[in-house]
Amino acid sequence: MKKIRRIEVFKNDDGLCYKYSVMFPQDIILAPSHTIECPNLDIYVNYRSVKVKWFKECQPLHLDGKRYSAIENTLNIGNLSIHDSGNYTCEVPFTYRGVTYNLSRAISCTIEDTPKEIEPVMLFPTNTIIDVELGAAIELTCKVLYNKNLFLFWTFNETFMEYYSENDRVQIGTTDEISTEDETQYFRTLNFTKVIEEDYNRQFYCHGMSSKLNIFYYVTFKKPDPNFQGFLIAFFMSVFLVIVIAIIAIRIFKVDIVLWYRGSCFAKTDQKDADGKQYDAYIIYPKNSTGTNSCEMDIFVLKVLPEVLEKQCAYRLFIIGRDDLPGQAMADLVDETISQSRRVIIVLGTVFCERHGEDFEQKIAMYDALIRNKVKVILIEVEKITDYTNMPESIKYIKQKQGVVRWKGELTEAALSPSTRFWKNIRYQMPLAPRHSEKELHYIHSED
Repeated sequence: MKKIRRIEVFKNDDGLCYKYSVMFPQDIILAPSHTIECPNLDIYVNYRSVKVKWFKECQPLHLDGKRYSAIENTLNIGNLSIHDSGNYTCEVPFTYRGVTYNLSRAISCTIEDTPKEIEPVMLFPTNTIIDVELGAAIELTCKVLYNKNLFLFWTFNETFMEYYSENDRVQIGTTDEISTEDETQYFRTLNFTKVIEEDYNRQFYCHGMSSKLNIFYYVTFKKPDPNFQGFLIAFFMSVFLVIVIAIIAIRIFKVDIVLWYRGSCFAKTDQKDADGKQYDAYIIYPKNSTGTNSCEMDIFVLKVLPEVLEKQCAYRLFIIGRDDLPGQAMADLVDETISQSRRVIIVLGTVFCERHGEDFEQKIAMYDALIRNKVKVILIEVEKITDYTNMPESIKYIKQKQGVVRWKGELTEAALSPSTRFWKNIRYQMPLAPRHSEKELHYIHSED
């Protein structure tokens, strides 16, 4: 018999005691200790009769028996850690024809940490509380993620759910799974065809069991809380509609509401005298170019206004030409009387548009004093005015700020009733009138 052995003689890599291309790779799982074997020595030497030297990264290892110890052709490493990864070299003497050589082996060791076992993740249930109507049907699906084999089952009071109900009211499905590259999702259903009273507030557990562990979480049924959402929506919608209707009604019937309040027992009529003023309104009206009033203007100012506001509403008016005394200084009279009045009524007509005389201009000049003294101005159109271009800026300002009250009626008995729309608007802007009985006042009743 003839044997042939092939021996490769090579040169080590520069600066190293080994050659990468002929290394023996070895993967090691982290453990308390590990043994590295110097491979293929018995082919050439009797390793039991020679001493094996060990190196790590070409540096001699101290085989003191604490961390490293050598027995025959093996190296034992104690307290193994990932830092023990590296390139180990074993070396033994080899004699051939009287010449001694060094025979070596290089082992590349890679130490990997022990992979941690991934714990299963219960997706449902997770100690869940579910609202369920009495008599309703519900299906529960236990879901677990795990990277190993797992068995799912449902229990109640440490008893399988198969024994929970005597009839088929509760049905349990089989364990199904969906696998991906990294993990598997396991499913198992628990179906209640009809929820009864005894099912409430009980804990139904889903268990995920493998060879090493058992995880479990429960689901509980409870009766749903009363749903007030519909009631609250209807309530707030009703409140909103009431507010909108009230705002619209107030805007439409604002004048009537204020006048009704003034005539009720809630209004305090004695507060008006506390301001110390003598008149309720000062009347300003224009005259024509001859210095005399137009017939219609005279009738309205000297007859209609006193008839309604004084006789029927108990207001006290001051009218130039009626209440002034001969020989009084007009400018001083106007200034003093306006300061003693709670309102100023300016009666407008076409005569003023044609030519507003100096006397009327003098009265309008008092507008600044009215603003400073906070006297409210009421504008009345006796005759329809379409163009305010020639009006003083003070009149334009008042009209723009609060508008005018237009007289559209005729001099009839019905038009002189305080209950018509025109007189209601005037009374609304006037101060609170003193309360008198119907015997003291001369009311003309009308249906407006």
